[in-house]
Amino acid sequence: MKQLKAKELVEGALGKKAYRSLRTQGIKVERKVGKIRSSVVQRTANRGVDLDPELGIVRDGIVWTTVENCNLSEAIEANFRLLTESLDRAAIEWWLISMEPAHPPVIGVDRQNRAELIRVISNDFVAAPVYLNVRDGSVLLRHVSKVAKSNEFAEADILEFLEPRLVGSRQMPMARNSATQIEFWEIDETGGATAPRENRAAKVLSATDFERVTTTAGNFEVRTPKVLTKRMLDDVTFPIDAVYTWVDGDDPDWLASKRKFDPTVVGGGYHEEANHEARFRSRDELKYSLRSLEMYAPWFRKIFIVTAGQRPSWLATDHPQIEIIDHQDIYPEGEYLPTFNSNSIISRLHHIEGLSEHYVYINDDVFFGRPISKDKFFLGNGIAKVSTSNNRRPFGDPNVADEPHLNLTRNMRQIIDDEFGITISRAIKHTPHPQLKSVHFEMEEKFKEVYERTWASRFRHHEDIVADQLHHYYAQVIGRAVPTMLRYNYINILDDRYVGTMESTLRRRHRDTFCINDAPVEGARPIDDEFVTEFLESYFPSKSSFEK
Repeated sequence: MKQLKAKELVEGALGKKAYRSLRTQGIKVERKVGKIRSSVVQRTANRGVDLDPELGIVRDGIVWTTVENCNLSEAIEANFRLLTESLDRAAIEWWLISMEPAHPPVIGVDRQNRAELIRVISNDFVAAPVYLNVRDGSVLLRHVSKVAKSNEFAEADILEFLEPRLVGSRQMPMARNSATQIEFWEIDETGGATAPRENRAAKVLSATDFERVTTTAGNFEVRTPKVLTKRMLDDVTFPIDAVYTWVDGDDPDWLASKRKFDPTVVGGGYHEEANHEARFRSRDELKYSLRSLEMYAPWFRKIFIVTAGQRPSWLATDHPQIEIIDHQDIYPEGEYLPTFNSNSIISRLHHIEGLSEHYVYINDDVFFGRPISKDKFFLGNGIAKVSTSNNRRPFGDPNVADEPHLNLTRNMRQIIDDEFGITISRAIKHTPHPQLKSVHFEMEEKFKEVYERTWASRFRHHEDIVADQLHHYYAQVIGRAVPTMLRYNYINILDDRYVGTMESTLRRRHRDTFCINDAPVEGARPIDDEFVTEFLESYFPSKSSFEK
């Protein structure tokens, strides 16, 4: 007789639904126990550390410095400066390995200086809330005064140095993501060097490649191996802009204009979702999206915000990176404006004056969830990356009774099939969308009729296309884009079944990007606005420089 597994036994006795419920509860208990265990271990690791309680807040044996406002780049720079100034005072040579925006910088030190480095740091910061961690090891954060006699630290290949911070009234933690990593390199008799892990060049460098030269990185003048000053094939060195579309759906003038052209009054065969109030509602998502951009993707050159002559009241419009673009600036003469159709607006974004060839279109309900680099969106040779979904769009003809996003795919499917004899089926994830301006002009010229029809639709119409997604399909076919996979969460705040997803996203901060959408769902209960606001404030508590 076949031996039954525990899962099959439970499912057989209680049913699949009960099994899934038990399993979910078991996972929650396991995580809670793990968290308690880690807390106990962390407190034990730092037991006996005598620091002034006024230095910050004590949690799990760690003293956290509290700051009202601090973005990740500022915390990274502060930790880097704290460490390197200490090493310079002690005349311990170090060299820069990498300093990528919003990512922990990495320095190299001669392995023979490891014990001296630990001794110097321990002495310099014995009374300060400064900690070391063994990178990728089992050791938790330990105060520098506790590491001098530790075998784990004495033999570590890579350490992390940091002053942990709690930011804002929600006390968002900044710890390992703001650390400076210290690699201990083996220097041989020829002057060559071997690193403990791969870097932009290689683990093993000849004496010629390892020769240290002076260069500028961020706000610092540093020494670095000569080979690391070279441009590598996969380096993304071209400028990248961000483009947002935004509307204040509560603006009385805008509402009066929208009512004048309301499809329920003037007719025209529109799906009810095309004029649903959720499509135009603003919860200040743009403010938090910009906070996420400055926190986790500070490498954008310019940020263009496309509006219907509106301005967010909180926005610092004089910021050197910000440029407000009115719809009139990007539309040709004709009966296209005013428009309340995001499909139409997106199909004109490439007409923004001064826009770089490479740009990322970002809905204001899309957020960066953790540090992310340029190469998540473009290859070094300029090719764009596409975040495809495993969801497949239904086939059939566009129909006014169907949801607009289904018809958009059907229309784009027809275009690609007619042009190339290739059928598309995958949806595109609701993430930031990497775009190539030249590809958009090529598509506009090639598919002029469907573009003009979309421009002429004041509200979302079942015959529209949406140019950012058409770009993804078209660019893949002509070799200007390739598929990729961003770590991503979709959250629909008009359905309270997503509360758990929000809580997990906030607690773990493990997604590259996430979207807070408001898509109407029949019979679903919306999530409270207060809960959504608290989520955003807790995830992004630090004001950005884009705010007044």
